[in-house]
Amino acid sequence: MVDTVDKQKAKKRQNQKLIIHRGTNEIGGSCIELKSEEVRVLFDLGLPLNSMEEDKPKEDYKLNIQGLYNEEKPDINAIFITHAHLDHFGLLEFVHPEIPVYLSQIAYDILIKIFPLLNNGNFSHLNLNIIKPNEPIKIGNFEVIAHNVDHSIVDSMAFEIKTGDKKILYTGDLRFHGRKGYLSENLSRIKDVDYLLMEGSTFGRENQSQMTEDELMLELAELLKNNKLSIVTFSAQNLDRFITVYKACLKAKKTLVVDPYTCYTLEIFQKIGKNIPQFDWNNIAVYCVKNSITDKLADTKELYKYGSNKVSIEEIINTPEKYVIKDNFGITTTLLEKVKKEDLQLIYSLWSGYLEKPSHIDPLKDQLVQLHTSGHANIDDLKGFVNKIEPKRLIPIHTECSCMYKKLFNVEVIQLKDGEELPIE
Repeated sequence: MVDTVDKQKAKKRQNQKLIIHRGTNEIGGSCIELKSEEVRVLFDLGLPLNSMEEDKPKEDYKLNIQGLYNEEKPDINAIFITHAHLDHFGLLEFVHPEIPVYLSQIAYDILIKIFPLLNNGNFSHLNLNIIKPNEPIKIGNFEVIAHNVDHSIVDSMAFEIKTGDKKILYTGDLRFHGRKGYLSENLSRIKDVDYLLMEGSTFGRENQSQMTEDELMLELAELLKNNKLSIVTFSAQNLDRFITVYKACLKAKKTLVVDPYTCYTLEIFQKIGKNIPQFDWNNIAVYCVKNSITDKLADTKELYKYGSNKVSIEEIINTPEKYVIKDNFGITTTLLEKVKKEDLQLIYSLWSGYLEKPSHIDPLKDQLVQLHTSGHANIDDLKGFVNKIEPKRLIPIHTECSCMYKKLFNVEVIQLKDGEELPIE
């Protein structure tokens, strides 16, 4: 009888498969499936990057995964999300509400609290579960362990998956040059990895600068040491970058002016530590423009407390040498109406690809200064990472240059195609 049970377990292990539904040769839209005779588990369910440029409904980017969506009988046992960027979770809103979704605390708050402000999807109907690092979650024959990594959004995770005597590691998005690069370094302590699914977003972009946040802060502080009114474009959800800009303002003896949306986001980020800058800190002021976001914050009474530290457009214009503006549509368009272009300085701290899209900063594009560092690891850091882990097999994902992996890494590389099944052996 024992032999029969063991044979049945062995057969189930033999039938385990790994499928990358999207992401084998593109950045964004990642989705991985692990399945056995017992269960099916997904890792990430993102929108492809081109969805942000194309005028098509999100439904058009749904993957052909049976038993996943609202209108179907659920046949997926769990979904694990690495972090709260749309190219990793953007299709979640179509998921059947009975399917458990596991994500970090900050990712949960972004989906439930921030995205409703942005009119960017409804996730309140989902079966969301907060996962803590290093606490195993058992889904059938798969055991999933989350590990924090450094990325351009806080509380990002990689996933270690154990099944029988096999181990799979999915990095999600990570870097080693951020303020918490040590978290990504800690991931290299995981040994005996049979399959490493690793991102390569920076492959093919070798000329891209890769400063640390502190190096970027020092350059920014120098740029701010003039009498022009500086406008800095960056994401409020990139806490590392907010801290960089804030520290540069302190060094340049200037006050950073933010909008209520940024104030609200910073309050949410307080959950990860007491040293997260807030709207009422020294050298921070709030400028409020009426829009759909401020209307929603007013409805919940969140908006009014930010008024205790407000600054007027007149104060900003009359003493431009005192302020640095966090760019948003409302304040930047107002300043363009009231201040000469030559008296403004635009510093752009986002991926340069976004500059190809029309936006409210177009009048200043001919004089902008780009000052950015990537949320993704460079080639040298990834080579060092792979050398430390020594995986048996390396699988490219979240990259446009999957063909480079065999040249760069001295391990067996399995270059899959989207939808291709790989037996876990």
